[in-house]
Amino acid sequence: MAEHVTSIDAAVRMSHRHLMAALMIVGMLGVAAVLSLTSAGGDVGKILWTVLPVVITVTAASLNRMYKRVETRARKAMRNDELRQASLSRAWRNAFLAVLGLQPVLALVLTWNGAAYGVALMAAVTVTIGAGVALTTLQCYDR
Repeated sequence: MAEHVTSIDAAVRMSHRHLMAALMIVGMLGVAAVLSLTSAGGDVGKILWTVLPVVITVTAASLNRMYKRVETRARKAMRNDELRQASLSRAWRNAFLAVLGLQPVLALVLTWNGAAYGVALMAAVTVTIGAGVALTTLQCYDR
């Protein structure tokens, strides 16, 4: 038998799908930026930058349709949930610590490597890792 899904459960499922889509897009943007800034990327970085607008548009359109199907009260209840707020604060903390710990490692690796665009590469990796850790840990901590 199919179980009955409440409106709050539907809102939580929608939130998880949004988080997964955001994680996918952030990951693709980070990979495209790193491939564009390094010599190892070749044409793959250019192809990713060409495909990314289409992927983002299709993803945003499908998520918008899903967003409209969930009741406004259920979305508000999900956002104001105390456990979700605690999960958000833990996710931000984990992302901050990951970014903080990543800086010395990136500085040493990029200095020894002699990358042409070291500062831009460090910024791209930092933003990608920070957003990725925040979205991933939120996905894990959320109910």
